[in-house]
Amino acid sequence: MKLRQKPEDFKVQELLNLENILVKEDSSEKNYKIYELCKKNMENLKAISYISKSQEIPLKEIGYCGLKDRHAITKQYISIPEEYEINIKENNLKLTFIGYSSEKLTIGDLIGNEFEITIRNIDKTYFLDIAENIRNLEQGVPNYFDNQRFGSVFEGKFIAEYMLKNNFEEIFKILLTKYGKSENKTIKDLKRYIAKNWGDWEKCYQYLSENNIKSKMYINVLKKLKNTGKYKEAYKYIDVRLNDLFIAAYQSYLWNESVKEYLKSVLPVENRIYIDYDCGSLLYYSKIDKKLFEELKIKEMPLLYDKLDKNLLEIDEELVNAINIVLKRNKLKFKDFSDDNLIKGKFRNFNRPILNIPENLEYGKFKSDELNNGKYKITIKFSLKKGSYATGIIKGVFNSVKYKK
Repeated sequence: MKLRQKPEDFKVQELLNLENILVKEDSSEKNYKIYELCKKNMENLKAISYISKSQEIPLKEIGYCGLKDRHAITKQYISIPEEYEINIKENNLKLTFIGYSSEKLTIGDLIGNEFEITIRNIDKTYFLDIAENIRNLEQGVPNYFDNQRFGSVFEGKFIAEYMLKNNFEEIFKILLTKYGKSENKTIKDLKRYIAKNWGDWEKCYQYLSENNIKSKMYINVLKKLKNTGKYKEAYKYIDVRLNDLFIAAYQSYLWNESVKEYLKSVLPVENRIYIDYDCGSLLYYSKIDKKLFEELKIKEMPLLYDKLDKNLLEIDEELVNAINIVLKRNKLKFKDFSDDNLIKGKFRNFNRPILNIPENLEYGKFKSDELNNGKYKITIKFSLKKGSYATGIIKGVFNSVKYKK
């Protein structure tokens, strides 16, 4: 199975209740302009940053409802203050004016997302299994956070975990020396140089000017380390958006682990399927008892935060047991999640549905795959509530096939 062989294989349309957001043309509350943003093969924050810089709109003034996949064609909405104009003509970035609103767009305006996904490189042997799995999607899949949530995790190391341990030197060993395949070559070379000269901050700082590196984050961090050698103080120069991603990644991982432990307690061994992802493995089910499904589809698992222990009496005993297993395994206590242990940002407090159940499901026939000789492709359409991952649905339908005996 191959996913995203080309951007057209993964299409996402943001779902908003525009009737409640847009104001009438003669309204006195036309405070913001709403645009539909269509982008192709472009990372969300980079697109927003490009709009900000090219149109001279302060970044904080641009509203949007959520992050979208990079390797895809995505349609979403943004808002800008009424006094600004947008004039962009790019091959991979198009903005269409929709109307006016009284308020800036936020994540709260998002209802969900509609997906059209083409999966390729399918062996004919698995047609029947895949078709059965698609039909079984009415019973959903576990609502795990998927790989997109963990781009800030290198070699299984969570930066927020080291924050809780007050180990800021280890944080900077990750931030200043680890890199992904898609990272800019200039930054890769910088990180290699820092790894080779770790601790010689004068030399590392000099490298920035010698190689014309203008990144404020690296300049400020290395300057602080050069002058003081204090890692915790240097962390104050890390972008707040990056910091929020670090915290979200760790909370999301712990949530995944809690759900996995809970499912272990309610799923028969013969119905369990373990599927690898970037931070370990996830537990899916090959089939699920109807009574259990009815119970699970209304259950939610809380994210771990410092005051959760005061609300445990309101949570299922089996959920509590799963949470305690995860805390013990990771040598954590609820008090560790106090905001006092963070330089900035905070651990979020909300419950997340245990199951991810697609709506408006449609799927076509298996067709010859023009990109993979002798293989087949299939296209699936569905919508999900906000915060749920389409790749989780794909894992449940396709990755489970290879685990069957």
